[in-house]
Amino acid sequence: MSWPCKPPPPEQREMNTHLAPFITDDRFAVDYDPVEHVHDKVRAVLIAMAILIMGFGVAGTLIPIGGAVIATGQIGVASHIKKIAHPSGGVIKEILVENGAPVRKGQVLMRFDDRVTGADAEYSSLSVDQMRAQRARLEAERLGARSVTFPSELMRADAAARRAMADEANLFQIRQSEQAGLAAQIQSRIRQYRQQINAYQSQIRALQQQAALIEPERKGVRALWDKGLVTISRLNQLERTAVDLQGDIGALRANIAQAEARISEAREQMIQLGESRRSQAGADLAQLNGALNQQQVRSVSAVDARDRSVVRAPYEGVVDKLAFNTIGGVVRPAEVIMEIVPNSDRLLVEGAVSVADVDQVHVGQAARIRFTAFNNSATPEIRGKVTFVAADRAADPEGRLSFYPVRVEIDEAQLRKYPELALKPGMPVDLFIDTGSRMMISYLTKPLRDQFERAFRDN
Repeated sequence: MSWPCKPPPPEQREMNTHLAPFITDDRFAVDYDPVEHVHDKVRAVLIAMAILIMGFGVAGTLIPIGGAVIATGQIGVASHIKKIAHPSGGVIKEILVENGAPVRKGQVLMRFDDRVTGADAEYSSLSVDQMRAQRARLEAERLGARSVTFPSELMRADAAARRAMADEANLFQIRQSEQAGLAAQIQSRIRQYRQQINAYQSQIRALQQQAALIEPERKGVRALWDKGLVTISRLNQLERTAVDLQGDIGALRANIAQAEARISEAREQMIQLGESRRSQAGADLAQLNGALNQQQVRSVSAVDARDRSVVRAPYEGVVDKLAFNTIGGVVRPAEVIMEIVPNSDRLLVEGAVSVADVDQVHVGQAARIRFTAFNNSATPEIRGKVTFVAADRAADPEGRLSFYPVRVEIDEAQLRKYPELALKPGMPVDLFIDTGSRMMISYLTKPLRDQFERAFRDN
């Protein structure tokens, strides 16, 4: 293609001829053609653009570019920061720690006023000790033992427990003495009855001897009466004496039978005395066991309430976010008192992935961790691995931003190579979760393809 142009005038051509040795710019050459010069410039630009486009095309189809989901997060601990709360609350009596203080597991952090709970626990424990001592005494009475055997839980150096055991042991001895007294009375009656029997038997033997002495005389008088030598009155007198003796002997034998019956009754009373005591002890024991079980439950609850008046550290760590600093302050039930950051737990990264990118994140993906709290020019990126992806979205406290929580495990072996990195929970980090690599042309044409996808749809 050519453009028509007007040739220079003769005077200009003659001047150019004389000045040609001194002209270095082509535009002042004798045979300079401005149109051809423009054509050369355009041709060079077109060739450069073609080379550039071809270079981009070749690079886009041959050079892969790594992809990653970018997320923000912070350093956390594997078992999370421990929030210390109290189930029932109370009035603060002592505050024994402050923010930043290191604490051991089981160390006392705070004490509540325990005047009410302490008195209730002491009374409940005392009642349980008294009931246990009473149960031991009733067991001894039920078994008919000679002494009380107290359980091992009472055999401790506790004044109240020792006093309860002493009281029940004394009561056992008193009841033993009462039973022994009643038994002695019964034995005394038995001895009296035996003495009466012995006396009756002696009287019977005397009467039998009298009867034996009268019998020959009675027979002789009867023989004389048969011969008419004595009167009937003499014979009748001897007969009446013999009959009276037999009657007295029979009465005495009846008295002996009554005395023996009374002895049997006394022995039965003796047996019933022991059985009655054991039976009563068994009934009292059954009733006491029910009351003791209920009291033990109340005692456990009261002791637990008293023990909960002392707040202890469940883990070793550092105190943070202490919410109370006033003695006498009121802590509501389940209100967070402080937090403990474990100092011996495994560190990890807690991140927040955008809702639009969560489909590209899954457990097991490699990740790169950049600690923004340090100097970026000197701080290396640490490798990590995704260990958790939330099943549902979460929101920030204001509810404006939705995200999916993820957790990334830090490569401990690589982290140990940089001892100068003093990581602490709460430090901010940037996460780059690898999603694989794609050709550069794919990144360059994605916006255009997305627009085509939206455009060529029937609404």
